[in-house]
Formats: sequence, C-alpha cells, structure tokens
Amino acid sequence: MKNRKTYAFTLVELLVVIAIIALLLTILLPTLSRARAQAKGAVCLTRLRTLSQGLSIYTNQHREVLPPSRMPDMGDGVNWQIDIEGGLKYRPTFLAIMGSAIGVQPFRNPMATAAEIDQDGEAGDRQNYASDAYVCPAVPDWTDERNGGYGYNYQFLGNSRLRDPSNAFSFKNWPVRLSQVKKPGSLVVIADCMGTAASYEARIDYGNNSRDAARFGNEGFNLDPPRVDPTNGEMANFDSPQARTAAHDRHLGKAAVLWLGGRAETRSLESLGYMYEEEADIIGFEGDNTLFNIDAHDKAWTR
Repeated sequence: MKNRKTYAFTLVELLVVIAIIALLLTILLPTLSRARAQAKGAVCLTRLRTLSQGLSIYTNQHREVLPPSRMPDMGDGVNWQIDIEGGLKYRPTFLAIMGSAIGVQPFRNPMATAAEIDQDGEAGDRQNYASDAYVCPAVPDWTDERNGGYGYNYQFLGNSRLRDPSNAFSFKNWPVRLSQVKKPGSLVVIADCMGTAASYEARIDYGNNSRDAARFGNEGFNLDPPRVDPTNGEMANFDSPQARTAAHDRHLGKAAVLWLGGRAETRSLESLGYMYEEEADIIGFEGDNTLFNIDAHDKAWTR
C-alpha cells in the first residue's frame, strides 16, 4: 500500500491569504458603512414624509393654523393640555401633535401634568418617545421630547412663548397660517437638529434629561434658523445668549429636511444658509434665512 502524501498550507501561503482578506476588508468596510448610513438616511426621510401627512391633517382640522413648536406655558402653573393619541398630554411638541394626527401614539402613557411620573421614571414634561416614528435612525437614543433629534422652524412657524408674562395669550409668533407662507415648497418645517451644541466648539455627547447647553440634542425640538439676531431676536435656549441650535449634518455630511410642501430630502448646512465661524468651528449668528422665513426673504426673526 502506497503512502498518501498530506498536503498543507505553508506559513507563507497562510500569511498571503490573511493579507488578501485584510485588504478586502479594508476596501469593503467603508463601502458597507456608507451603505448603512445611506439606509438610515432613507429611513429618516420616510419618517419625515409620514409626519408631513400628520401636518397636513392637523392644519386642515385647525383652519390652516400650523402647530407651535410646543404648546404654550402660560405662566402661574397654567399650561396647555391637549388630547393626543393615547390620552391627555402636558404641553406636547409639534412632533407628538403631527404624529397623533395620523394615529401614531408618541408615548406609552401620556402625562397630563409636569409633576406626574410615567412608568419609565420620566417627568410629564420630559417623556421619551415610544415609537421609532419620532426618532432619527442615525441617533436612535435621542428619544427625549425636549432633547430630540428633529427640530421645528419655531421662530417663523410657531413661537408660542409669551412676550408679556402677565398676558397669558401674548404669544411671540403664533398662530401662523398656511396662507401667510409665500413659498411652501421652499420653506423648512423640520430638520435634523444638533441642539444648542451648535454654539460650542467643545461639544458633549447626548444626555437624555440634560440641560447642559454644550450637549448634543439639548433643546433639540427647537430649530433656530441660520441667521439669528442675538439682541432683538432670541434663540432656542434663551437663558444663554450663546446657546443657539442648528441643523445637524449627520447623514453623510447632510441634514434631513422636510419642506412645508411635503418634500423631504437631505441638504448640506451651507445650502440651507448656515455659516461656520471658522476659527471657533461653531455655527455663528450670521447666515441666510431665505429658506426659513415665511416671506422668503433673508431676514432674522425679531420680537
């Protein structure tokens, strides 16, 4: 009986195979990563289009009045409570209002007052969204209704803050009606928002219940336009003159945007009108508000 020869890879051959595999991974991983990012961007745009349907239903039911960024705080402990999908809710944001219009429940158990605590241990004014419909897939942990990933063009479309604390109905810029908008197809309604971290060079990771102005997502439901008047206007975090929000280019260098006409797409911050202060690498106060102003003019909102 003849001896059978046993064949095996040599060390050199194994090293060559390993090197080829490593090279292929080096080539393929960026492609796969980009494909995943593109998929998240596509899902984000789908969610914005769905919310747009809710916006249309809401405005039709309310004589063309657009929702505010959040239902008003009228002072002296008196605050708006309205019925949303799931029950009575304390000062819901535009997201909860729009999503409820199409039957997507925002919270597992909406709280009617700020003092109430829900089953997740969250206060009634800081509940977490329970549906993915309200969350950008690129930042899936940004679920706080205040520190969310989607911001509303509140300065021009629905600033329900009070001009006069003694007058419970002295809203700064609300109600706003569709008929006031000159170019609905070219007006930003919602966009990915980075929160007040836009004003800081040393930005901090997201915090669900944080009020730290340097953190990503802080006051994220309010989207400030590119040009802000720091003296006669205001910013999302009006307690700090430097804490403005801005769109967030988290989808391969672009931000997801919903236009009032219902179109959703990704756009660069520069094309939306935002300008960086190069030395500090922050979003400054100067920019072009044409795509945010209901008059389609480049001017800052002022009180």
